[in-house]
Amino acid sequence: MRKWLLGARLRTLPAGICPVIGAFLLDLGLNCKTFRPVGYLEALLCLLTALFMQLFANFANDYSDGVKGTDEKRTGSEGENRGPIRLLASGLVTRKDLLCACAICAVACAASGIAACAVAKDFWFLLIGVACFLAGWFYVGGKRPYGYMALGEISVLTFFGFVDTMGSGYLIAQSSFLHFHSALFAILSICFGLSSVSILALNNFRDREEDKRHGKITLAVWLGMSYAFFLPIFLFFSLLSLSFLLGYYRLPWLVAPYVVCDFTLIFFSCRAVAKRRWKSGMRLLSSRLLLICLFLAVALA
Repeated sequence: MRKWLLGARLRTLPAGICPVIGAFLLDLGLNCKTFRPVGYLEALLCLLTALFMQLFANFANDYSDGVKGTDEKRTGSEGENRGPIRLLASGLVTRKDLLCACAICAVACAASGIAACAVAKDFWFLLIGVACFLAGWFYVGGKRPYGYMALGEISVLTFFGFVDTMGSGYLIAQSSFLHFHSALFAILSICFGLSSVSILALNNFRDREEDKRHGKITLAVWLGMSYAFFLPIFLFFSLLSLSFLLGYYRLPWLVAPYVVCDFTLIFFSCRAVAKRRWKSGMRLLSSRLLLICLFLAVALA
C-alpha cells in the first residue's frame, strides 16, 4: 500500500481537489439563500471526479516517463533534494500493475463524472471529461507527448484552472438551478490555475537537466535558469486574482490578512527553491491552495 501512496504523489492532490472546493464555496456564497441540498451531492461527485482524475494522471505520467527512461535517476528514496520516487523506474511495480492502477482510477473517475452530469442533467459535459482523460494520458504518453513540447504550463492552467474550477462551479450551479457567475469563476480559475502552474514550474525547474538529457523540452529546459523568475510571477498574479475576488465580496478587511499570509508562503517557497529544497517548496506551494479555500470559507461565513 505504501508504494501506491508514494506513486499517487499526495502533495500534488490539492491541485486537483482545491479548485472544486473553491468553486463549491463560491457557488454557495453567491447563492446561499437559494442553494439546494442536491448541490452538496453534486459538489461531492465533482470532488471525487477531480480526485480520481488527478490519480489517473499521476499514475499515467509515472508509466509513460518510466517507459521512456526519463525517470531513471529517481529510483531511490524520496529526499529533500530529490523528486518524488517513481514506481515503474524504481521497479516497485510492473508495467501491468501500473496500467491496472490507471484503469481503476479511470473507471472510478468516469463513474463519478457520469453521475455528476446526471445530477446536473448536462451530459454534454462528458465531452470535456473525455478531453481531460486524453490530456492526462498524452501529457507525457504517446509518440508525441505535448508535455515534451513546452506546453505543460498552458495545459495545467487550462485543466487545473478553468476546467476544474469553472466546470465544477457550472455543474453545481446547474444542479441547484442557480445563476452561474462566469466572470467571477474565471477569476477564481486564474487563481487556482496559476497556483497549480507554480507547482509544475518547481517540478520542471528541478528536473530541467535530466529532462534535457532525455529530450523532454519543457519551458524550464528551453529558458534555463531564467525560468526561475517566472515562479514569483505566477504566484503574484494568483494572489492578485483572489484579492480582487475578495474585494468583490466587499470584504476589504479580509484582503490584507490574505495578502500577508499568502505573501509569507510565497516568500518562503521562493527561498526554498533558491536553496534547492524542493520538498519544502512543494509543501509550501501546495499549502497555498488550501489557504485560498480557507479564505473563501471565511468570506462565506
